[in-house]
Amino acid sequence: MKVVLTGTTGGLGSSVLRHILKLVPPSDIVLSVYNPSKPPAGVPAGVLVCKGDYADPASLDAAFAGAEGLFLVSYPSIAHELRVERHKAAIDAAKRCGIKRIWYTSLAFADGSVSEVMQAHLDTEKYIKESGLTYTIIREGIYTESFPLYLGFFDPSKGTDEVFVPGDGKIAWASRDDLGEATARLIVADTHKNQTILLSGPESNNLTLVELAQVVSRFLERQIKVSIVSIDEYIAHNRDAPPPRNDEDFLREWAKTYDAMGREETGVVSPLLGTLIGRPPRSVEEILAAQMGKGAIEQYAK
Repeated sequence: MKVVLTGTTGGLGSSVLRHILKLVPPSDIVLSVYNPSKPPAGVPAGVLVCKGDYADPASLDAAFAGAEGLFLVSYPSIAHELRVERHKAAIDAAKRCGIKRIWYTSLAFADGSVSEVMQAHLDTEKYIKESGLTYTIIREGIYTESFPLYLGFFDPSKGTDEVFVPGDGKIAWASRDDLGEATARLIVADTHKNQTILLSGPESNNLTLVELAQVVSRFLERQIKVSIVSIDEYIAHNRDAPPPRNDEDFLREWAKTYDAMGREETGVVSPLLGTLIGRPPRSVEEILAAQMGKGAIEQYAK
């Protein structure tokens, strides 16, 4: 099956590309990228690289022509309507080009989520289900590597010993590269048709922010305290942060993520990630060791 991959210049998409090339011939892969003169590094001969601009339907038609499947990575924007518009453009182009199969990277929150960040995903999921395409909606687990976003925008370089968040709850953290490998294997296997699936970390990775801060503290060799505060206090603590983190509207919307965590939306454990990659998923400690190990963070631990 010839599959178009989008988002391959980003973190998850580049991981999917790297792993899928271990499983299929390069000639089975088409890359739809905004700037084809700057394709992902290390793309082998045989992979077709095409311009695909969500705002230019003709470019999508050209990129998708002759393919049988589309791997659609969610558009990188915090603007709800723009994200959905971009996703719909790709889905509509796939239908025009005769593509019958789609895989979409959603996020590991629940149906009816209260999280603002999930709303564009839910709208896109609905559109895909109504499209007539054979779909697999992949609710990708929250990346362990992205923990600073959830841990009060934590930055070890600031020497901060206390972080402020408007709530807490468990997150079944997962390594981005494990998710990339699992997604690649899922595409190649062509299973889980017309299903919404969850790829999340194991129970041993299912940690609250307070628990995660204890792991971070061990690597930093200094105690990081997590303080649960009101939304107004949370906004006040971010007043001097760079944009968009100092924007009150942004913070109020982002704070809904913590409401979702408190409702246990992000703490659902699924064995599917480990099943797909054929080994236990990487632990939180292993990922943080690479991200914050002695060599990486010794300048911050003083």
